[in-house]
Amino acid sequence: MVPLSERRHRLYSHEIPEVIEGLRLRLEKLLEAGDDLERAEVAFRALYRLNGRIVGRPRYPEFSWDFLKHYLDVYVPILE
Repeated sequence: MVPLSERRHRLYSHEIPEVIEGLRLRLEKLLEAGDDLERAEVAFRALYRLNGRIVGRPRYPEFSWDFLKHYLDVYVPILE
């Protein structure tokens, strides 16, 4: 049996837009502060997988604050 700490959690399709919105808000806050690149990259990777419909192992783009700003502006819709 897999330990609870290593368990893979699943999201229902109707939950994904809310999770994306939460990650977007968190990343905007980190981007504004500009002081924790490691946390921002971890959150970005989760957002990238949810937003990208990736099959198989994802190949993440090179991460930077400039790239994050561009990605949020262009690829992440804001919920109304």
